[in-house]
Amino acid sequence: MTPDALLIGSVALSRNEATTAFPHAADSTVLVDLLGRVSTALSADGQPGEWEMFELDMVSPIQRAYLVERGLMTPTFSRGRGAGRGFAVYQGGRASLEVNGLDHIHLLGSRVGGHLSEAWATLDAIDDLVEAAITYAFDDAWGYLTSRPADAGTGVRAYATVHIPGLMVTGQLGGVAMSLISQGLVLAPLWEGAGGFFQVSNRGCQGTSELLIAETVTAAAHEVDERERSVRKALHRDHPVRVKDHIGRALGVAQQAWSMTAGEAVSLASAVWVGVTMGVVDAPWMRSDQALGLMRRVQPGHLAVEELGAGHGGLDDPRIDEVRAGILRETFAGVRVCT
Repeated sequence: MTPDALLIGSVALSRNEATTAFPHAADSTVLVDLLGRVSTALSADGQPGEWEMFELDMVSPIQRAYLVERGLMTPTFSRGRGAGRGFAVYQGGRASLEVNGLDHIHLLGSRVGGHLSEAWATLDAIDDLVEAAITYAFDDAWGYLTSRPADAGTGVRAYATVHIPGLMVTGQLGGVAMSLISQGLVLAPLWEGAGGFFQVSNRGCQGTSELLIAETVTAAAHEVDERERSVRKALHRDHPVRVKDHIGRALGVAQQAWSMTAGEAVSLASAVWVGVTMGVVDAPWMRSDQALGLMRRVQPGHLAVEELGAGHGGLDDPRIDEVRAGILRETFAGVRVCT
C-alpha cells in the first residue's frame, strides 16, 4: 500500500451461546442472564477501565450515531432496543463488543492503515476471554453457528476501506467489482460512495481460516489501490488542466461555502486529498490519518457530540450543516492549487 493511501482495516466476529436461542427468538430473561455473564467476564479481566460497559437502551440516538461513525457499532445494532442488549468499548476504541444483537456476541475492531492482522489479533484475544464465560455453538461440519447462514464457519468478516475516486469517475468500478466477486469478495460503498470511498470484504466465512480471510482481503485491497494509483497518474498525464480545474473548484467551494451536507463535505475533502497525493495541491501537512480524521469529523454524529455538545438539537439540527462548512473553511484556509 502506498504511503499516501487512505485505508481502514476492520474485522467483525460473530458468535452464539450453544444452549440459547438466537436473540430474536430468545426470552428477555435469558438475554439478561447472558449479558450479565459477559459483563462479569469483561470486568474480571485486565486492568480497571479497560472495558466500558453499557445497556443499549441507555445509549442515546446521538451517541449511537457517533459510535457507528467510528466503526464501533453496527447500524443494525444501533437501531435495537430491549432488555438484555449491551455494548462494551475496549481500551477507548481499540475494539468493541455487541451483546444480543443479530447474534449473542459480535466483536468489532479496526485499524487505520489497513492492518487487518492486528485488528484480528485483538479480537482473537477477546474471543478467547468471552468463550471462557459462555459455551459457543459449534458444528463439526458448519463451524461456528450464526443467525445468518452466510456468516457460519469462521464467523469472521474482514473489511478494507479503499479510496478509489479515479476508478469511479473513469467508469472502471464495475470491472473492479466483478474481479473481486470472482475472488469471493465484494465491493460496497462507504458513506453512500461519497468521495469514492468503498469497502472490500469477504462474501463467505467458510472453508478457510480467520487469519487467511484477513490476509486475502488485504491483498485484494492492495491490488485495487494500485489500479487507482495508475488511473490517477494517467489522468494527471493526459488531462492536467482538467484535473487541476476539478480539484481547484472543489477547493474553492470548501473554502467559501457556509452550509453543506455530509456527502458534499466528504466529496470536496476527497477531491482536495487526491490533489495532495498527486502533487496538485500544496498542503504538505495533510497526511492520510488527518484526511481520515476529517472525513469522520464532518459526519453528523461527530458534529453533534464534538462540536455542538449538550446544546445540540439532534441529528436534524440545522446548525450541523453550518458547523460542517465552517470546519472545511478552517481546514483549507490558505491551501492553494499549485501553478
